[in-house]
Amino acid sequence: MERGLVAAGAAALLLLTGCTGTVTSETVTVTPGASGTFSDGNTTVVVEPTETAASAAPVEVSATPAAPTKATSVLTAIQLTVASYGVDVDAAQIKSASDYACDQLAAGFDAGSIQALTGDIPEGANSDLVLLAESDYCSTR
Repeated sequence: MERGLVAAGAAALLLLTGCTGTVTSETVTVTPGASGTFSDGNTTVVVEPTETAASAAPVEVSATPAAPTKATSVLTAIQLTVASYGVDVDAAQIKSASDYACDQLAAGFDAGSIQALTGDIPEGANSDLVLLAESDYCSTR
């Protein structure tokens, strides 16, 4: 019985002195994928970045590249082809010459008779420009 009185007395003493325990909770919100130090009130959380494994899938490469489908891509291909003949032409000149070739083809001229590039130009450069314009550029411009 003495033990019961001692326990009751200890509980009463704790209540009288204000030693009661309360549980508080704080919520720290962290955006998924974020890293850094986040805090809310008295709580601070440090989130370290996680490393993701690189994809181990192989990359398939075709032996022949796909034909360009956008006019700017086609013009770049034409410019590179003409440059392979040692002819230095800028993008505006290639576009103008290709547009001229397309207009001449639309007017009914034979591709072999169109001179889209003039000056000291190798024949192969001009004929390749006209053929590439006819096959790839005229339909996309």
